[in-house]
Amino acid sequence: MRKYDVLVGLFSLGFGLLILFLSRDMSMFDEYGVPGERYWPFGLACLFILLGVLQWGVVLKNRLMADRSIDFSSVNVRKAYLIGALAVGYGIVMAWAGFIISAVIFIPCTMVLMKEKRVWFVALSTLLIVTAVYLFFTYLFNSPLPTAEFSDLGF
Repeated sequence: MRKYDVLVGLFSLGFGLLILFLSRDMSMFDEYGVPGERYWPFGLACLFILLGVLQWGVVLKNRLMADRSIDFSSVNVRKAYLIGALAVGYGIVMAWAGFIISAVIFIPCTMVLMKEKRVWFVALSTLLIVTAVYLFFTYLFNSPLPTAEFSDLGF
């Protein structure tokens, strides 16, 4: 398995360097500061290089910690699975009910799963997080958040 991990890291690093080489003659930005045709390939190339190096780091870490095992049925791992499923549900609900309603459900559920017992803290955190995200996206980024489908029906 280590051999394939090293090969995947080498492929990722080589692919990133190939993208950098092939896009070397393209412009990164135009005269107005708008990203040019090299902008996204450069970002992807850097990502491939970083992931290749991280893959080699994982191989090295696994070599140093070869005698340790992971219990995938432990309580903490099952909690991570549950939060992952909750995040998928959050994405599905957000497409139907919009950002505000889904975030008001998702954030407290996640905090309770992470053993936060102070109700006032859960409520205040939810309110502040949803308000901050809404204000940032609406006024600073000028980008709309997903809205509820049933809000278009006149409810």
